[in-house]
Amino acid sequence: MRQQTIAVIRGSHGSPASRVLEQVRGRGVAFREELAAVTGLSQATVARSVVALAEAGLIRERASAAREGRLGRPSIPVSLVTDRHACIGVHIGRWVTTVALGDLAGRVVESVVLRHEQPGRIDLGGVVAALLDRHLERTPLSAAVVAPWRSLALDSDPLADRLETVLGLPVGTADHVAAIAAAEFIHRRHGTGGITCYVYARDTAGFTLVIDKGAQTEVATVTSLAHYPTGSAVRCWCGRTGCFEVTVSDHALVARAVDNGLVDVPRIEALRDKAAAGDREARRMFDERARWLGEVAAGVRDMTAPDRTVLVGQAFTGFPPALGEVVASFERSTSLPPGPLSVTRFGDDIQAVAACAMAMGPVYDDPLGLVGRWGATG
Repeated sequence: MRQQTIAVIRGSHGSPASRVLEQVRGRGVAFREELAAVTGLSQATVARSVVALAEAGLIRERASAAREGRLGRPSIPVSLVTDRHACIGVHIGRWVTTVALGDLAGRVVESVVLRHEQPGRIDLGGVVAALLDRHLERTPLSAAVVAPWRSLALDSDPLADRLETVLGLPVGTADHVAAIAAAEFIHRRHGTGGITCYVYARDTAGFTLVIDKGAQTEVATVTSLAHYPTGSAVRCWCGRTGCFEVTVSDHALVARAVDNGLVDVPRIEALRDKAAAGDREARRMFDERARWLGEVAAGVRDMTAPDRTVLVGQAFTGFPPALGEVVASFERSTSLPPGPLSVTRFGDDIQAVAACAMAMGPVYDDPLGLVGRWGATG
């Protein structure tokens, strides 16, 4: 298994070019003097890095945002080039695979969602090739495949190796909860010191901690919540009842709705539509799930005592009217003093965003080397 610890913010552990590029991404528009101050690099080193990154086509000057500099010379900021290169992210879930193309800022350019009966059996090479054909103006630099590998009983290496052979690019892998936490943290990077706990639930469930060490920020080990007890009467494939994953997952919820004759097709969208239209039983199912979600998230918070908790995944976000019950259940159940609780900003895009965030990793590890090998400018 080639999965490694995810460095969300590399800080002083990165090369000068990596540190400069990371700060430009985080700030959007950055002046050279600001880059020197936040990276601790000398102004001469920053200047050399800016020139090299611009020549590689990774950043460009923003003359329109210039301001007065010393001795009357204008100070011209730089920003990322987001329309020239691309990263390819693949997220494999229990029932759905998402293939996405992202820019160097971590934004999703386009994504394709494919339903499957058996994870890992989709022709990823063909799907990625078709996606790239629709964006010929972009040069792909790297790729990543993320999944709940253990929960799906998948080996990450063969999948990544096959995609690497097709693309001729480096392909990394990561656990999907860690990847989702990394994506959330990257886009919330300012003012997030300390420990952030990310609780994920969709068709799999787990949590992870992001620990800000100052010089470097890393995603800690992912812990599965598949068999966390909820007290429900739902029978799990493990032989017990009340396990979290089979109680709250989209697939399990809609399966119960089909068994009860509430919907005719096993699609969570059908149950959502029915609840939104005012069906009391459908709404009761979502509210009941919301209570379990809040209780388990509170239990995770009590075990880990983080500085803040973030709820991620379509089990939390898929039916917004039930979010209030999630929060209320969380607040009733936690034994710790009140603390920050928030919900992902990405909603249904989170899988695509997370996969693209992982694909960005090699670019920020070695931007000049990677472009030199795979994305030579013309």
